[in-house]
Amino acid sequence: MKKVILASLLATMMSTSPVWATASAPAAPAAPAAAATTQVQKEAADVLQVAVQGANAMRDIQFARLALFHGQPDSAKKLTDDAAALLAADDASWAKFVKTDAKAKMIADRYVIINASIALSEDYVATPEKESAIQSANEKLAKGDQKGAIDTLRLAGIGVIENQYLMPLNQTRKAVAQAQELLKAGKYYEANLVLKGAEEGIVVDSEMLVAGN
Repeated sequence: MKKVILASLLATMMSTSPVWATASAPAAPAAPAAAATTQVQKEAADVLQVAVQGANAMRDIQFARLALFHGQPDSAKKLTDDAAALLAADDASWAKFVKTDAKAKMIADRYVIINASIALSEDYVATPEKESAIQSANEKLAKGDQKGAIDTLRLAGIGVIENQYLMPLNQTRKAVAQAQELLKAGKYYEANLVLKGAEEGIVVDSEMLVAGN
């Protein structure tokens, strides 16, 4: 049976974010290692913000459709406007999360990673040793050590698959802009179809990170 060891990379990053900076944390002498760690944490926070931005835009699109279904066009307009604002960020800010692998592209667009998950391969067979390795990997993930977790699973011969959720940025922007115009015109059914198309534009790209044995 497939066992998910990490529901979301973003969730893990967010759950560890309090260690990045706290106002009440005691001052400590500066050191090269500490400075390097701070820089890595800052870069992780920057990347996280872009990913959450895209994920939140898609969430607003989904909620806008739900609002239309429940006969709340004003809420749908607000949510669609919020999605448009999130998607309107400077193009350079999306660069860190653009998937460049050609095989992942369904159309000519920039596919942005808005979420990702890691799971064990479908052919996983539990053993005491592998269960122990999974527990160790989960502990490493809880500390934000993704590489260490994957290395632990690799050494135990456990297959690991990464699923990335890709949003076609330009296509989604156009769909949301079109939905805004349709909502203004009171064409709620048509707006829902356009938003549905944006939601269904998400592509799931799977990659085997570690081959099992």
